[in-house]
Amino acid sequence: MTEPGIARSVDPRTFADQPQEMLWQSIDDSLAMPAGDVAEIQLAAVRKRFEEMREKLPPLATLAAENGIAGIAELNAAASLLFKHSVYKSYPVSIIEKARFDRMTQWLGNLTTQDLSGVRTDGLESIDDWHDVLLRDAGLRIIHTTGTSGKLSFLPRGSADAPLQLRSGRLSQERIGGPEPRGLDKVPMIVVGSRTMFNGYGAQIESFVKDLYGGDESLLHTMDRGRMSADVLSLAGRLAAADNRGELGRSQISPAILKRLDQYVEAQKTGPERRARFFDTIFDKLHGQRVMMAGNWGMYYEMLEAGRQRGLQQVFSPESHFVCSGGAKGKVLPDGYREDITAFLGIPEMPESYGMSELVSLMPKCAAGNYHALPWMLVFVLDPHSGQPAPRSGTHTGRFGVIDLAYQTRWGGVLSGDEVTMTFGKCACGIEGPHIGAVRRYSEKEGGDDKITCAGAPEAHDNALAFLAELD
Repeated sequence: MTEPGIARSVDPRTFADQPQEMLWQSIDDSLAMPAGDVAEIQLAAVRKRFEEMREKLPPLATLAAENGIAGIAELNAAASLLFKHSVYKSYPVSIIEKARFDRMTQWLGNLTTQDLSGVRTDGLESIDDWHDVLLRDAGLRIIHTTGTSGKLSFLPRGSADAPLQLRSGRLSQERIGGPEPRGLDKVPMIVVGSRTMFNGYGAQIESFVKDLYGGDESLLHTMDRGRMSADVLSLAGRLAAADNRGELGRSQISPAILKRLDQYVEAQKTGPERRARFFDTIFDKLHGQRVMMAGNWGMYYEMLEAGRQRGLQQVFSPESHFVCSGGAKGKVLPDGYREDITAFLGIPEMPESYGMSELVSLMPKCAAGNYHALPWMLVFVLDPHSGQPAPRSGTHTGRFGVIDLAYQTRWGGVLSGDEVTMTFGKCACGIEGPHIGAVRRYSEKEGGDDKITCAGAPEAHDNALAFLAELD
């Protein structure tokens, strides 16, 4: 029986009509595609996606009308069709506070081609319940942010996009110039977070358990068997804003939500002990084994410190599969932390990637230290003031924009909160095509709060609980 999710034979002649098929190539094959061929495929594919979705998604139709776009003549013309992240949180917050999830579903229907007419929202009291019902009744998974304003962004992923989740997870395990890992259906996964998370990483976990492990939960090792709650993140942000205004925010929350919230807060009090026990269990149970895990440098350094207290080194098999994305998540780490972490884990090197939850896949980092856009990612560098796209040659610094052509049930265009330095041309590693050399957050520089990332989601959830525990 063929192992689920591995690369398969594809026909390049289908890529313009079905750009999602490019995911089924290996990373090396995707990055070896001639730049001219990729540009032709992307232009045909973005035209097709635009024609398919323009009349089905009102925000896209409005954006096109505002910019006078009836068709896409060349690649940079599509830069006018990038959604700001505010599109995915354009609902009135009062709808959430009043538990009008029928209206939330109606609002969400403007952002996806998935049929939501069968979604039953009667009696729903929480965002978490709404997410569960959308998945149950419509096969639509929500990817939510960890924003501190309390008004979370909700990105829909429809059932047609679900089969790509396992494949994109497997692509994240590939290294440029290396073979595709095999035998992952027997490799345990370590999750320093919750079992259930409605973010990008949570969607990957679900696909690995269901599609790779065949439902075998014993291969999944999570720190918390519960849920990373969207309600906790939303409430913490709203109450923090109310607290800053001198208002009594809790008085406006329903008793049912407050009861659930208090249960989360009570459980959080034992968080440090549970975290310590989790690392002890992982070190004892999986020592010397081939494992896989995704995290950020700060998360891995926390593991290192926990292991140092026990005098551990080279904990796992050198054939393990670790992936790092999201940087250090604002933590200041000591010199040499990369080398210390890889030595502790027992692996020769740590593969790094760059991405966001808006994207189906991550961009792999090459030996020259650059992140390479994959061919289904139509990327742009935009002037942060005028919004004009930079020429598609040479090196430019500006706001990162992308249209992920692999999405079939929502428009894949988004204007990110990241400043990037991107080169359209040949990388020092020898790969031809757009690559990013430096990334920093505009959102942090400008005081933004909407982080559409997943690498730091468990920590954001813990911080929200800690804040709520201090409120009367």
